[in-house]
Amino acid sequence: MYAFNKILDRTGLPKTTIHGLRHTHCTILLNRGLNVKVIAERLGNTPKMIMDVYGHVLKELEAESVSFFSQTLQASGAKIGANH
Repeated sequence: MYAFNKILDRTGLPKTTIHGLRHTHCTILLNRGLNVKVIAERLGNTPKMIMDVYGHVLKELEAESVSFFSQTLQASGAKIGANH
């Protein structure tokens, strides 16, 4: 951990932990739409564990996808969107 903190100090990066980097890594992959099973294998976890710990990110992505789909329908001339 000493070496990790030393690298953070030298580079001027914000203080974090290795666990924090792992969490950020997983969140970025989820936000980019990577398959949960692939992420779980990459991190050495089960898909269930990823869903349990990072479910809030997946819920945000679901809301985003509904909004995106509705906007696409409206742009194509549809009178009603995915929200209705």
